[in-house]
Amino acid sequence: MLFKSDELSPHDKEYLNEHYMAPRSFHDAHSSEGFIIDETGQILITLNIVDHIQIQLTDISGDLESTWNKLAKIENNLGSKMTYTFTPRFGFLTANPAECGTGLCATVYLHTPALIHTEKLKELLENNHDDSINVTGLQGKPQELIGDIVAIHNNYSLGIAEENIISTLRTFATRLASEEKTARKALVNNTVIKDKVSRAYGVLVHSYQIGTIEALNAISLIKLGTELGWIDGITLKNLNKMLFSCRRAHFLNQFSQDIPVDEIPHKRAEFIHQHLKDTHLHI
Repeated sequence: MLFKSDELSPHDKEYLNEHYMAPRSFHDAHSSEGFIIDETGQILITLNIVDHIQIQLTDISGDLESTWNKLAKIENNLGSKMTYTFTPRFGFLTANPAECGTGLCATVYLHTPALIHTEKLKELLENNHDDSINVTGLQGKPQELIGDIVAIHNNYSLGIAEENIISTLRTFATRLASEEKTARKALVNNTVIKDKVSRAYGVLVHSYQIGTIEALNAISLIKLGTELGWIDGITLKNLNKMLFSCRRAHFLNQFSQDIPVDEIPHKRAEFIHQHLKDTHLHI
């Protein structure tokens, strides 16, 4: 499905940006830009946003190699119909010189609340420093880890094969996930973390209004509490859904009528109350 940018509302563009966790805003896209989306919602092809064409595939299977193979197949199929600015020696020409070569920018997202709230993440990243890897938050800022989610990116795409990029990211992400798992096992009797989870639960259950970032940070702790057996009455799947649905464009998309901007925080709080109505805290 092709969507011309000038036919989309600012809300539609924000929704696309949230859904695909795009590193750049789409609000500046106007008459000559476009978006192609497949029926599964996994594939996004942007036209003239930064480069003439960018292909993105979002996958939650955790199998990076399989995801890369799907993306490469799309690229090859398109390449049989059109001519890329490409040479075997230098690879693709892109608007950003740092993304030339393979042209592959890959990101792995991990939920690491135990490492973050026990203040072990910084030390772990320093001890496992890799120039080819960059770790940031959802909005690209390394100091702002919204929802306790870290985004692991490749720093280089020039002079390195796609398979090597994928392998390096997988190795780094696997090590981080393993450390997170170990850190969670040590939290069973951690009173500081129990207090944080309890406070987050209170904020979500009793707040009259709540902003996006505050909600995401609190939901992250509720998710951690659920995984540690401190909270019941809600599944991890529903918590994940709530986490993504709290962002503004996704949240507003659930209503048929327009909601005044100043009423959104209150409506978001009501939405969260409804999702947590059957939950119980056992600490």
